[in-house]
Amino acid sequence: MSSPRPSENGHMNQTYEQAFQDLPYINPPADLASWTSDPTNPSLNLPSKVLFPVVASDVVAAVNFARENSLEISVKNSGHSYQGASSKKDTLLLNMNRFTHYAPTGITDCDASILDTTVAEDLSNQPCLLSFAKGKSSLIRVGGGENFDKVYRAVVAVNEAEGYKYHLVGGAAGTVSPMGWTWQGGLPGTMGGRLYGLGVDHVVQVEMVLPNGVHVKFGPTEWEDASADGFTVPRTKVVSGVCRSNPDEQDEEKWIWERCPDDFDIDFNDLWFAVRGGGGGTWGVVTSVLLQLHDYLPFITHAFNFPPTEECTAITHQFREFQAKYMSAPSLLNVTKEHSFACSSDDGLMFTMCYGEEDFMQAWTRFLDLNNLTDK
Repeated sequence: MSSPRPSENGHMNQTYEQAFQDLPYINPPADLASWTSDPTNPSLNLPSKVLFPVVASDVVAAVNFARENSLEISVKNSGHSYQGASSKKDTLLLNMNRFTHYAPTGITDCDASILDTTVAEDLSNQPCLLSFAKGKSSLIRVGGGENFDKVYRAVVAVNEAEGYKYHLVGGAAGTVSPMGWTWQGGLPGTMGGRLYGLGVDHVVQVEMVLPNGVHVKFGPTEWEDASADGFTVPRTKVVSGVCRSNPDEQDEEKWIWERCPDDFDIDFNDLWFAVRGGGGGTWGVVTSVLLQLHDYLPFITHAFNFPPTEECTAITHQFREFQAKYMSAPSLLNVTKEHSFACSSDDGLMFTMCYGEEDFMQAWTRFLDLNNLTDK
């Protein structure tokens, strides 16, 4: 049974099925203007007011205003929120799409001369020191309003101008944002995730505005080698952060990052853990993030049964078996772990993306031979 959806002005007082038929693009109501402007209309799960921050100071001002007036905040970049957290009703929405774009000029090649230095008090060299500890040397800064389309285009532009040097691990769809995808783990099925790790593994430093209105940046400042335990990256021991002491200053060249006052009581170790898994906008408004870049590797996309044919459709089950073994039990196909990790898929069947050295097609041919499928 469907439940009625009442509103004070009588709009949509019907079942869900009836309400669907009354959607404007299916059966426009005669009083469309009234239908869309009725704030009690239960179909309009939308925020009361929308702000479009451009710089971090705008975010600080918005958060302080919301706190002083007991307003709940929702944050939107791409809007890919299954829970509707990016457009929650009766909230002050911070739409980050007009926020400063850092990616077009955001790639940093770290200077090896800093290798013998310690982490600076303002954390200015922390991203590069951590990158070197991971055996990497390049980063990209991504703004809180940029989606993967913008970031990928920025990386491609530099690759085309300077020779193919950089690879970014990210989402399959350009409309998805690092500001939501990353903070929920970030499954990079098409961008070498099995080779390089999840999206959240690539976060080097975070810059965000906390619910108390403080603009902070933070990241690991002490780490240790963990290769003996089977890890390919250092184990984080201490996370440190700094606060911006001039939050009203819009010119980044004049920003001052200093140790946070003791009475702010910010536990950056806990915040680092919470942000990297708690979902976008949960613990504050991320204004930018520094992500690890990898050396560029040539890649190839293997497509199975695309476009569909009767011959391939007939052996779909066998291909599923082969792909599962290639990814999960490569030794059964005489495939090395290195070649297996080089390949991944976002849909588990149609497309398989492989980076660097791999033998996906050779293994598939061997599998067909062993199963007497070469004539099908």
